[in-house]
Amino acid sequence: MSKITRNPKPLEPLREPALRQLTKDKLIAITSDGPRTTARWQAAVLRAVSELMRHSDTAREEAQDLRIPFAKALHDLYAGQKSDAELTEMVLLMLEVETVSLAPTPSPRPHRRGQ
Repeated sequence: MSKITRNPKPLEPLREPALRQLTKDKLIAITSDGPRTTARWQAAVLRAVSELMRHSDTAREEAQDLRIPFAKALHDLYAGQKSDAELTEMVLLMLEVETVSLAPTPSPRPHRRGQ
């Protein structure tokens, strides 16, 4: 099991260009708790999900993988501007950012007397 910490781990070096691009395009905001997605990104994902749900093959439960709407949202935003490799890095980065932001914050351990 992985340990959830308040201070996010540094991003992999290969993701730095993706982080810079997504921050520049206001899809990620850098906060004191680390990178967070913006309302612009969330709207793009909602548009992608809405479009994907119109197709019966992507509306099935087994097809509900966040990578699919994330990839569609990024493909729509960067149509023809980014390579498959760049889009893949962006999808992985957005998954990482969303996973960290959705993780529960560990509650502090109660102080016990005598310890």
